[in-house]
Amino acid sequence: MVYLALLWILDHNALAADVIDEKQIKILDWAFVMFVIAGVTDVIDGPLARAMDVTSQFGRSFDPFIDKILTGGGFILLAMMGQELTSIAWWMVIVVLVREVLVTIMRSMSESQGQPFGASWAGKLKMFLQSFAIGAVMVVTAHLQETPWALWVRDISIWLAVIFTALSALVYLPRLKAMRKKDQDIKPL
Repeated sequence: MVYLALLWILDHNALAADVIDEKQIKILDWAFVMFVIAGVTDVIDGPLARAMDVTSQFGRSFDPFIDKILTGGGFILLAMMGQELTSIAWWMVIVVLVREVLVTIMRSMSESQGQPFGASWAGKLKMFLQSFAIGAVMVVTAHLQETPWALWVRDISIWLAVIFTALSALVYLPRLKAMRKKDQDIKPL
């Protein structure tokens, strides 16, 4: 969460006016480093927990919650810098947040019925694309604002992340249908 605090302390007014001084660059660089560390630990914590046989309902719920804070918070704070600087529009943030809320509700429903709700391949790919986009925005904002290929990479990564975020919600629809059917089967007449 340190990277979110670093993004928070940026001078958003200066950034919105395209004023990026050395202090802002250093903060963005440290935010990027902290984000990478958070991402690496997120990648290894699940396999490590399974290898040590210490998985739990709490872990299955808490880990995705933290992921949502990392990515959702990143999208919010980067959008606060201004779309002209980061290419992240507020509607994109809404797409990300709505998808995350819907999947969190489904996870909660599933876990309350005693059914594990682990991440799907689509959720993992979505997380990777969102993380890559956030990292690309930070690096390009700090160092590559005048580099056309970097701007293209940033913009394409953002669009891929947002589109796949929306599409990845569809993967969970069969689970939702099964949960609803199970819930209807359990209710007394």
